[in-house]
Order: sequence, then structure tokens, then C-alpha cells
Amino acid sequence: MISDLPSPLLRSFVAVVDCGSLAAASARVGRSESALSLQMARLEDIVGQPLFDRDGRALKLNQTGGLLLSHARAILGRIDAARNDLGQAVAPPIRIGIVQDFVDSVLRPTLGELRANEAGRPITIVIGSTVELLQAMGEDRIDTALCAGEPVEAAIARHIPMRWFGDADLLTNDALPLVGVTPPCPFLKAAQQALDSVGRPWRMALLTPSLDGLRAAVQAGLGLTCRTEAGLGLAPLPDSGLPQLPDISYSVIERRRGKNGPDVVTRLMTKHLIALV
Repeated sequence: MISDLPSPLLRSFVAVVDCGSLAAASARVGRSESALSLQMARLEDIVGQPLFDRDGRALKLNQTGGLLLSHARAILGRIDAARNDLGQAVAPPIRIGIVQDFVDSVLRPTLGELRANEAGRPITIVIGSTVELLQAMGEDRIDTALCAGEPVEAAIARHIPMRWFGDADLLTNDALPLVGVTPPCPFLKAAQQALDSVGRPWRMALLTPSLDGLRAAVQAGLGLTCRTEAGLGLAPLPDSGLPQLPDISYSVIERRRGKNGPDVVTRLMTKHLIALV
């Protein structure tokens, strides 16, 4: 029975086969041609048979070499998979939650910086309402979340004014058509309360769980809505005679605060939230 097949020899063997020559393989594995030649000689000595038919400097895989090649690829594949899995196990996963409003303006640049500075760490993202994010955090599915409101022990990162959005022609309707995100939604609640406070009649024209759906409804002229300019990405109504809306606060919260303060995800999300115009 032959002894163990060292993985460095197998890796060099596969490189020689794939590249077709010692010269080409030497650049791939970072070894000299003479070192590769010695490795192939050692591997043949372990196997007890030639692996190549040699014709001058050309190397042609023989039957024994072909048999070893299939095993070598399988062995190296399992080694590489183990290295990858173990490497990810060492680096804890990044688990982020965020409200729909800031996927483009906060999540996207945060992920870009994480790609540059935290390469190799697996990432999980939950996009949903504040209620859904707090539930996900309570169920240990995310570690950092950007959500609306002021949860307990949250660091308030930004207060942003709510604005009215929609087609100004709708203001002449006896009952204002409202479009909103499916409750519980702080924006829809704020809009309804503001209109009720001045006795302005309203009716619900559309409810959707999606911010993209809400944006489409506003652009299609189906109704008025209340949101932040940064979150909806549309121009608000000018002075419309509608009642003034309150500000809304956004918080970046952590499930566990480390000894060294906020972690890298919290710092990045807070930075990009504060940078919003």
C-alpha cells in the first residue's frame, strides 16, 4: 500500500496537468521548474509508477496519472472547502437589519465598505418594518439594525422631517386619497392623525407592504402619502395647505454592545445615516 499523498504534491501535480508544462505551472504555484520537477519525481516515487509519458520537455499524462488526477481534484476540493468553512467559522457572520427606506442610501454604501474591510465574512440581511427588525433581533437573527423610533438603549442617530408627497391636483378632493405601507406604519399613522387634527377628511386608496409599491402608487397619482424625502426618493409637495407633520427619529441599535464600543457595522450605518441630506 502506498503511503499518504501530501496535498502540496497533489496541488503541484494538478497545476502541471492543467498548465501543460512545468514552465507554465511554476508561475501558477510559485515554484521553480526544478522544484516542480523534484515534486513530480517524489510523487511518482510514492505512487510507485510513472505518471507522465515524457517526450523531451513535453509531459503527457498516462493511464496511472489520469487515475490519480481524478482523486487529486476530489481531495483538493474537499481541503479547499474545509479551509473556507473553517475560515468563516473563525470570523463571525455579519447580520444586518434595516428598514426599507434606507436600502440604497445606507445599506448599499455600508456593504461596499464591509466588502473592502471585512472580506470573507458571511453576511445576512433582513429588510422589513421596525416591528419585524426588533422581532428578528429578539430571535437572534440579526445583531445590528437601523429602525424607526427610539427603542430602549438605542443611540438616536438622526431626526428627519416627514413630508407630504403626491399629485397636487388630489388636494381638491373632498376626501384626500391616502396611500401607505401596511400597518403598523409610523408614517401612515402620522398622516392620519395630522389630517384628523384639522378635520380634513381622508380615505385609504391603497395599502402595500413594499416601499417600491408605495413609490409607484405616488408616481401614478393614486394618492398622497407621508414619508421622508431621503426615504421615498421623490420631491415633496410644496406648501400645500396640508397640516404640518412631525419629525421621525431613526436609531442604529446593537443586540450586544462590545467592550470596545459600537462594532464596525454600527459605526458604518450610523455614518451613512448621519450623512443623509
